[in-house]
Amino acid sequence: MKGKIVLLGTSSAMPTKDRNNSGIYLQYKGEGFLFDCGEGTQRQIMRAGLSVYKTDYIFISHLHTDHTLGLPGLIETLDMHDKPAVEIHSVKGIKSILDCVLNGVIYAPDIEIKINEYIPEKEPFTTIDDRDFVVRAVGLNHVVDCIGFSFEEKPKVKYIKEKIKELNLSSTDFVRLKSEGFVYKDGKKIKKEDISVVQGGFKFTYIPDTYRTESIIKLARGSDILVIESTYLNEEDKAKEYGHLTLEYILEIYPKLECKKIVLTHFSRRYKDTSLFEKRIRAEGINNIVTGRDFMEFVF
Repeated sequence: MKGKIVLLGTSSAMPTKDRNNSGIYLQYKGEGFLFDCGEGTQRQIMRAGLSVYKTDYIFISHLHTDHTLGLPGLIETLDMHDKPAVEIHSVKGIKSILDCVLNGVIYAPDIEIKINEYIPEKEPFTTIDDRDFVVRAVGLNHVVDCIGFSFEEKPKVKYIKEKIKELNLSSTDFVRLKSEGFVYKDGKKIKKEDISVVQGGFKFTYIPDTYRTESIIKLARGSDILVIESTYLNEEDKAKEYGHLTLEYILEIYPKLECKKIVLTHFSRRYKDTSLFEKRIRAEGINNIVTGRDFMEFVF
C-alpha cells in the first residue's frame, strides 16, 4: 500500500448528524494532503485514525465557509505541535482570510504558512511538481471562484527481470544501460525500452462545487478515483441557480470521464439518505459509481 484516501465530510452547505462539511484526506508515502477543510475537519481526521500533525499540503477549492471554517483551528493545532511549515493552495483571497484570523492580537502563529493563490483557468495547470507526484488544478463553474484538483503519481519505469536474464546482461551492463539509455552486448545495441515498461501512476481527482463545465472532463479523465460533488439528484434548476451538479449530469458525461471509480459527495441535506441516487445508478447498470459517506476509505 502506497497510500489511501479518506472521505472526512460528504454533506453540502450544512452538516447533518451523519455527514460533516467537506473534507478529503489523501495519505501518500508519509505525507498528508487535505482537500478542503470544513468545520470540524480536524476532529474528523482524528476519528479516521489519521494524524493531524502529518498534514503537509492543504488545498482549498473556494472560500465558502463550508469548505474553509476548519482551517484556522487546524493550523493552530499544527502550530501548537511545533510543525515547522504547511503549504496551502487556493483561490485568491485565502491569504486575507488567514491573515485576519491568525495574525490578530490574540494569536500569532510560529508555523510557516506557505500560501499559493491562483486565478482559476479553464485549462488544467500545475500547482505542485514533485519528484514522485504532480498536483494540477482547473477553474470550475461555481457562483464564486472555485478550482478542482488532481493528484497524480509520475510514471515509473519497471525493469523486466526475464528480459535482463534473456539478454545476459551483467550488473555492470545494467547500471550503464540505466544511466546512458543503451548498452552494447555481443555487438548488439540494447536500449532501455527493450528491457522495461513505463507504468502510469495512480490518479485521484476532486471536483468540488460546480455547475456544468468541460473543465471537469479535462481534469478528471482517466482518474483511478474521482470524488465529485453531486448536490442534487435531478433538480437542474436548483443546480444552475446555486452552481452545483446533478447526478443526471454526471451520468451524461460518464462515458467521457473514463474513470475506474467515481465517488459522489456533497449531498444536499434534503436527502435523508442516498438511496435515490443508488437506485438511479443501478437503473443505468453502472457498477463503478458509488455514493460517498463519511470515513469511507480507498487504498491504493
